[in-house]
Amino acid sequence: MLCGRVLAEGENCDEQMKNLQICSQCLCRISVRPEEERFFTCLSDPYEGDPIPDFAVWALLRYEMPVTKLLRNLKFQSWLYAGKLLGHLIAREFPDDLPVRWDAVIPVPLSRQRMRKRGYNQASVLGAELAEKLGIPLLEEALVRTRNTHQQSRYSDPVQRSENVESAFAVEEAWDIKGWNILLVDDILTTGATLHEAARVLYEAGASCVTGVVAATHRGKEDGNVHPASSKQRKN
Repeated sequence: MLCGRVLAEGENCDEQMKNLQICSQCLCRISVRPEEERFFTCLSDPYEGDPIPDFAVWALLRYEMPVTKLLRNLKFQSWLYAGKLLGHLIAREFPDDLPVRWDAVIPVPLSRQRMRKRGYNQASVLGAELAEKLGIPLLEEALVRTRNTHQQSRYSDPVQRSENVESAFAVEEAWDIKGWNILLVDDILTTGATLHEAARVLYEAGASCVTGVVAATHRGKEDGNVHPASSKQRKN
């Protein structure tokens, strides 16, 4: 998948990875965050009046090579097998001893325009195996984009990123999520603006607990050790 070498028959790092098109050497290059650093607060500097200042996010990987290559090619080059690999790792490593019973996995949605162009939502690809592992539905239509937004990568300033996604999400009227515990999935967390805005909308629609799940982040160990139950704090 990464080095371009053809795998020998039966070659892989472990039995669970045998169908994921990655050799042992490439798999071992993927940098996994220590368990104690995987939960952290979405916004490292919550704004005054933030309705969910303690919204917790779980991230498995460090956003560095080769993870950057996998995620960029998943998003822009239709490397769906990269999404399957990363989704498998997320599902395998996500803790199963949390004091929360999850009701659904919801991917951060694309705009209709971007969805038509790309043909798939990378967040859905990443969240599919997590939903299967937990035995809960992957709801791709419950949360929608209400308008087109620019790519967040165009902005380096956190304020600009927040403004870009402000009021960009809504819960479809057909879905009643009151009292639900939701895992909100995206590919990458940079400043946290996109995930935070999507979570805010889910809370306003009545969700009881929303916890973010991303494949990777550049955030460091100083952001770790946030208990996911803290994400139950929400705007009243």
